[in-house]
Amino acid sequence: MIRPYYLLDTNIISEIMRAKPDANVLKNFTEHEKLCAISSTTWNELLYGVNTMPAGKKRDLIFDDLVDDIQANYEIIQYDNHAAWIHADIRSRLKEQGICVDFQDSQIASIAVSNNMILVTRNIKHFEPIQKVSTLMLENWFE
Repeated sequence: MIRPYYLLDTNIISEIMRAKPDANVLKNFTEHEKLCAISSTTWNELLYGVNTMPAGKKRDLIFDDLVDDIQANYEIIQYDNHAAWIHADIRSRLKEQGICVDFQDSQIASIAVSNNMILVTRNIKHFEPIQKVSTLMLENWFE
């Protein structure tokens, strides 16, 4: 089995699941699909998003797609002890600089760093402060 190299942020998975995804995202995803994974934090965000939708056919279809397509086909990289160490370091370094970042974004970034993966996101600006205090690698497949 090939080791995943790209950690897909929630916004990338959401884009891929759209009826008409962005052409650049689809091209990059198709090219690198076998090298992609998601974080347990992203998995949580996706499930939470579906759970907060009104009950009905659309919600059921999206939930089925998540389980049948995403969970079944992509490794879900866990937030483990190593990622927790990195996460604490990132957050403390940023706090020293007076910079506050979203907890879940910094958790996803720490999973990417701890597994030496490239984080693929549309929200590059959210992760730039983290990149300055860590070895986080970023790509935006919308560009």
